Amino acid sequence: MINVLQNWSEIGEATKFLIGKGLPTYPGAEKNYDLYRLYKTVESMPAEAKIVDLGCGGLMALKFLYAMGFKNLYGIDLTITIGDRARQLTRMLRERTLRIPFHLRRGNLTRTNFPNNIFDLAVCISTIEHGVSLEEFLAESKRIIKPGGTLFVTTDYWSEKIPVKENEKPFGLPYKVFSEEDIKNFIKLAERFDFSLYNNVPIPEVSNKCIAWREKEYTFICIVFRKK
Repeated sequence: MINVLQNWSEIGEATKFLIGKGLPTYPGAEKNYDLYRLYKTVESMPAEAKIVDLGCGGLMALKFLYAMGFKNLYGIDLTITIGDRARQLTRMLRERTLRIPFHLRRGNLTRTNFPNNIFDLAVCISTIEHGVSLEEFLAESKRIIKPGGTLFVTTDYWSEKIPVKENEKPFGLPYKVFSEEDIKNFIKLAERFDFSLYNNVPIPEVSNKCIAWREKEYTFICIVFRKK
């Protein structure tokens, strides 16, 4: 399955939908498109599904999934802050429970140390564009996702190549905007690691650059794979 953000109306509709469901939303409305696509991916999954957020910085996806009723949630990121852990304690106090909302681990998403075949779903939102080795990412995803499980990925996208200066490193990490050719190569690479697209459709054409960040204009793409 491949979806591409086409215009600001879709952002508004996604935000309105999430608010109507009583779910958390991003301060920056454009990222609500990613959360909406995630909602559509997981809405039929059982509450006991085991889910990991690969690159969970800020914990937004985990808080979103928790609000949807999922309880077996895990996250890994290069940086897990004291604030992240404090927010968990605050939530536990508010809900009067000893059960932590989600399990957080500091580390590299391409070397997680999670057991083999443990997760029903791996989520990776706006992360792979920051210098992640796609081959290592897919190899680790294959290792930790159950057969028949799902890999949900979003990233920055434009059909044509958008140049990025070599010394341009937001958050101290390399950065790129994926082109159509990059996405096609990513999908082919995923096939080598036993991931196939849900509903194998072509990449939708785009005409509107809905996102502006660091003097770049582009849009978002969402890709959902199934592990064979």
